Amino acid sequence: MEKLKPHLEDINRKASYAEELYGVRIRYVPLITEERTIVFDRQSWKIKVLEEGRYLSTDEIEKLEEKILENIKKGLVELYLTLTFGEDVGLGEG
Repeated sequence: MEKLKPHLEDINRKASYAEELYGVRIRYVPLITEERTIVFDRQSWKIKVLEEGRYLSTDEIEKLEEKILENIKKGLVELYLTLTFGEDVGLGEG
């Protein structure tokens, strides 16, 4: 989790900026969207399985840490954040 912490802080800053810019509250930021949707809960600062509504244990986070870091470094997490705003705010609709 220590490797993830600075990245989660960065994600939190970006989400805060997006909230300010668009005026829409963002509680969850998707980290992995494959078999299950794994999100960063900005309110509790925990990582959660969205479909199950439960927070991951430390062991589960450690198993997914490399995949989460990979998605962050590839820019997928920012893409997920952008796509979420596209749906919630309706960007691009005429």
